[in-house]
Amino acid sequence: MTSADGGPFAVTGNQIVKTAGALDFETKATYNLDVTCTDDLLQTTDTYVVKVQNVGPKITSLPTASTLDEWQTAEKLLTTLTLAEDAADCV
Repeated sequence: MTSADGGPFAVTGNQIVKTAGALDFETKATYNLDVTCTDDLLQTTDTYVVKVQNVGPKITSLPTASTLDEWQTAEKLLTTLTLAEDAADCV
């Protein structure tokens, strides 16, 4: 298999597999993989397209609730968000 697009892909036996490494939609949304098969006499090449799906960051540590005393007037930290992917901001 060859790929002008590069990417973490390989042919193992008769399967196309994604190898180690993360895909990032913002960096590259589509990979074109040229797959070539031979039978010692003839050769056939075709293109297989991998489309990367854009997914938002996943919040991995959000408690279901916090408790505050009534009449709380000062600012108080309720929780710190942990995200599975870099995110610029949470609103």
